[in-house]
Amino acid sequence: MTQVWDVSVLVDGVGRILEVRGQANLHLGQDGKGLAGQSIINFVNDSDVEHFQSFFKRLRPVIAAPRCVVNLKTPAFGIRSYVMQAEPGNQLETYWMMFAAAGPGMSAAAIKDAKMPASFADDARMLRLIEMAASESDSTMDLTVIAIAALRDRRRRTQLQGKSIDLMEAELEAAILDLSKDGAAKSAPGEYSMLHSLQQSTQQIETNLREVAGKFGVSREELGFTSTTVKIEPGASPSAIREKIAFAYSSVRDDIEEFDRGATPVDMMKVLAFCAIALAIGGVVGGLLAYMP
Repeated sequence: MTQVWDVSVLVDGVGRILEVRGQANLHLGQDGKGLAGQSIINFVNDSDVEHFQSFFKRLRPVIAAPRCVVNLKTPAFGIRSYVMQAEPGNQLETYWMMFAAAGPGMSAAAIKDAKMPASFADDARMLRLIEMAASESDSTMDLTVIAIAALRDRRRRTQLQGKSIDLMEAELEAAILDLSKDGAAKSAPGEYSMLHSLQQSTQQIETNLREVAGKFGVSREELGFTSTTVKIEPGASPSAIREKIAFAYSSVRDDIEEFDRGATPVDMMKVLAFCAIALAIGGVVGGLLAYMP
């Protein structure tokens, strides 16, 4: 039986409402025009906000999100449970969030128990997650950029082929995804970025990844781990975020000169992609803000 949704909300990559369909006035207290530009998080009950944010950060255009139950704040019904489904929109970095009032015969796991498959965000999505963290979080977060020479340098990788380097790479990436609860991206072979709380130190991350490599007999020197961490403060401007991203990436590239000498132009373009997208998105955001009243 096809699910009938009471209200469907199209949001961008940071949860801003773009379009609304269905009975928005009844369930959200405003029509589509009034809701446009607001954050969908404003309608999530306080007890579910953290779980909703985690759910939203893991949305990907090619990965299905599990159906779950979330409690919304509604003018007409007070705090009410809704079954929620998320699907990618037609435009890049948009998602349909569809809601149906939970009733008899409608079952789904609570959003706190939703099992979202972990995967790396692309660079554009990662920038959106950083922007969302800066705009919605009340506390400073860390953005850590990691470079692993054993995966990034062809010559070193070739020398380690006898140590199951491909399997080690898979386990290292699984560990990075597990360590990052707020978003992670892979910008190039052996190069990753993680958004995480201050309680999770860079030293802890490094120790965890070295332990994974150690299982494959790869030493500290062979792994070639380097990282740079920058602070993402609450309310940070797009230009400030761009500068910090550029600094972090340039720092790890400078620390692994061997890769830079052996990399192809294609590899280097991938490494620079994050910074380029940051500049583009930041410019657009800055332009829009300049014309907003």
